[in-house]
Amino acid sequence: MGMVLGTPYAELWEGFLAFEKRRVSASGFKALRDMSYRLLKWLEEQDVPPGEVTVREALEYKAHVAGLVTKEGKPLSAGTCRNRLTTGRKLFRYAVTVGKRDSNPFMAAGYPRLPERINRNVLTEAQMNALLERLRLFTDAGGYQVHVLAELLYAAGLRIAEAAGLVPHDIDSRQRMVYVRQGKGGKSRTAFLTGYAAEVLEQYLARGRDMAFRSYCGPRSQGHTLFGIGARSLEQKINTFLLGACTALELPVITSHGFRHSLGTHLLRAGCDMRYIQVILGHENLRATQVYTHVDKDEVKASLDVHHPRQWKKTGEV
Repeated sequence: MGMVLGTPYAELWEGFLAFEKRRVSASGFKALRDMSYRLLKWLEEQDVPPGEVTVREALEYKAHVAGLVTKEGKPLSAGTCRNRLTTGRKLFRYAVTVGKRDSNPFMAAGYPRLPERINRNVLTEAQMNALLERLRLFTDAGGYQVHVLAELLYAAGLRIAEAAGLVPHDIDSRQRMVYVRQGKGGKSRTAFLTGYAAEVLEQYLARGRDMAFRSYCGPRSQGHTLFGIGARSLEQKINTFLLGACTALELPVITSHGFRHSLGTHLLRAGCDMRYIQVILGHENLRATQVYTHVDKDEVKASLDVHHPRQWKKTGEV
């Protein structure tokens, strides 16, 4: 996508990006750059300079975003629409900060309501154990790396971009800690490892990583990192393995983010304090963690059928 804007739009965009660059992760910056460009391009097409944008244009942009579709022809998700509008708020908050505007019109554009329950990108505890055991059996270099990555993601609850940005010195297997330099929002944090995951990573760092790198023939532009490839390539790699492994085991197919969702769900079911889950997953706000308390409606109905005293008897008598 060629990113070309007229003078007033380009000036605001370039200043905004320079202002935000150190405040977000690399992947977050790319998303912010793309979404802010789309907003400013839309304003340019409407012939509305940034300094003249009103609440009316903000609401019209909200309606415009709600009408967009993906490449597959599906409407944008509520989360994606929310991100587009959040970008609008950030962009015009910056404009107010630097004195280019007196007010932020996007504060009046309310967010679409998000689904109350988490994505079903989750396995049960037994299913997750079966999947990890399946991945452990891979003996080739690529499969071995995926096994190590999967154990890391499920133990520490990392996002794939966070895992891709790790370097060997970020792993302290003895203290069972991981230093995440570029977390969500560009913020650093400390993640934690289970005893088993710490051992897996210790062996990987001792000899497995060099072996995997010598055997790996694909593009590796980030050889200094723990896994040697960028976030997008690493995500594609593990998702390909997950598709094959889940299909072979007849499990619901999850993606790399499914390890994080599953971890939060499993910890809650096991009785882990919500505040600990917040720290483990690196949520800045407890509200983000509370999404795991939303149980599936089908599970509620099944529980009602099992425990309610008024049941249909097998004899047909009531």
